[in-house]
This record gives sequence, C-alpha cells and structure tokens, in this order.
Amino acid sequence: MNKMTQEEGKNVKGSDENVAVVLIGHGSTLPYNKDVLVGLQKRLAMRDGFKGVKIAFMQLNSPSIEEVLRSLAESGIKKIVALPVFVADGEHTTKDIPEKLDIAFKGEWAEIGRDVELIYAKPMGVDDRIVDILVDRTKEAEK
Repeated sequence: MNKMTQEEGKNVKGSDENVAVVLIGHGSTLPYNKDVLVGLQKRLAMRDGFKGVKIAFMQLNSPSIEEVLRSLAESGIKKIVALPVFVADGEHTTKDIPEKLDIAFKGEWAEIGRDVELIYAKPMGVDDRIVDILVDRTKEAEK
C-alpha cells in the first residue's frame, strides 16, 4: 500500500527528485474554473524542481484525482504532492479529497501504488502573498 502523509507547512522541493505535483480543483460547469487551474499548472511547471505538474478535479471536470494519480504512478513517479487549490480547509479538503486520495491506489491499482509516496499538502490559508493579491484586486476595482 502506498504511504500517504499530510504536510503541515513544510516546503516540498523536487530539485533532482522524482516528484510530481497534482493541483486539485473543485470542478465546475463553468469553463473558467478549469482555465484557472490550467493557468496555474503552466506557471508552476515553469518553475524548477518538479518532474511534472498535473491538474485534477474533485467533481464535474476531468481528469479525476484517481485518474491522474494512477497515470503518474504508471509513468514511474515515486513521490506525488497532492495540492488542493482551495483558500481554506473545509469539508472538501478535510474529508472528500483525502477519501479520493485514499481510494486511488486500492483494488486493481494497489500494486502500482505500492511504492508511491503520496503527500497531501495544505490549502493556501492565510499568507502575505495572498494579501498582496487582495490589495491589487481592490486597487483595480477602485479604478
């Protein structure tokens, strides 16, 4: 069985490791939701340190969390950081997403996920970098 850990604010650096990041979004019937995740994926992929950056959705859009995790494991990735793109902890980040992560490598996929370290990161939370964005958006709205 794969090892799943939850990070408490640690920096997970890929550098020369075989690390992939999965940005997890809620999913929506509106295309903008997926577009935002794709934009974040592209920008994060341009940064050094990760073998790959993928997007996955909890519901309504594809690919699903399970599909992406399995695909990465099949490609030989040994460490996956699942990163919820949510502002704060809530029902989805504390219950729904961890359940999907837990079932991703069960059943017929148990063997492929056996040697994969799955790390579940925290959502954004309170951070001065987010406050900077809020200040910028407020100033833009005033114009």
